[in-house]
Amino acid sequence: MLASSFIMIFLHFLFVALAATARMKRNENPFSCTGGSIYFSGHPVDSLLFHNPDLFHDFYVFKCVTTVVFTSGDRGEIGNHSNSLERGLEDAYSFMALALTNADVWNDTYVKLNGKKLLLRSSEDIRNVQILYLRLPDGGTQGEGYDVTGKESLKKLYRNKLETITAIDHSATYSLQNLKELISTVLKERKAHDIRVLDFKTNVPEDNEQCYEHTDHSVSARLVREVMEEDKLEGNLTGYAGSFMHKLDPTLIGSDFTIKTDTFYRYASYDKHMCQTYDECHDWSTDGFDDDDVKWASSVLDREYYLH
Repeated sequence: MLASSFIMIFLHFLFVALAATARMKRNENPFSCTGGSIYFSGHPVDSLLFHNPDLFHDFYVFKCVTTVVFTSGDRGEIGNHSNSLERGLEDAYSFMALALTNADVWNDTYVKLNGKKLLLRSSEDIRNVQILYLRLPDGGTQGEGYDVTGKESLKKLYRNKLETITAIDHSATYSLQNLKELISTVLKERKAHDIRVLDFKTNVPEDNEQCYEHTDHSVSARLVREVMEEDKLEGNLTGYAGSFMHKLDPTLIGSDFTIKTDTFYRYASYDKHMCQTYDECHDWSTDGFDDDDVKWASSVLDREYYLH
């Protein structure tokens, strides 16, 4: 009996030790592959609106793909809304990968990078794809933030009008330097050949100044570019036009247009604010929505532009 109890205690501590070791390994480098592409987006929907169909082309040839999502895309709402947007993104990725799965079977792994707790999601059916969520507050188009998250925003942090910004699930708090160091660590650990961001050329507006790009798009892209320059990191950096491209001519036809729209509507079914059909998106684009991603969805589905 005593021997049996001793064995049980020993096995318990062995299991705990092994689990701790596994967590430490994930913390050292949580990424499942290297090379390929890493996408940095302001909100969950951004890679579907602005990085696609390049994103699909990476999926199609089974490249290593990681998407880093800076904000929750909450649009000032509390509750389960942000989690639904994340699940929509995951379902869209499963659809692009032709995986026989859905968003419910993506696995949650909490990792620590630079001492910050982050959510990393992956699917057993798509082992070359991971999504890393920072879950920072959505700053709104002009970067003024929302009341429910204390008016915090990436723009205010970037402009040094905010000392720190806290994830909406309170998993981590970042200073501007913390955030840059995290981006640097992700880039170094991930070792991607192609680093794809949003619009780092459009000016970040001052308070109450009208802008032509969602500030979460432009600030997230600027942060990545600055980190690469400051730390002299290697990789092919590509910036993509965001909301501004609704003013430009359509560029997508045929299968590229089809896969982009079909993938987007997989996501849209999880986003109660987003239009659900192409015709509905066209009707909404003139209805005065404050959120750029919602307002211009129909006008970017048939476009993809690089910064020059």
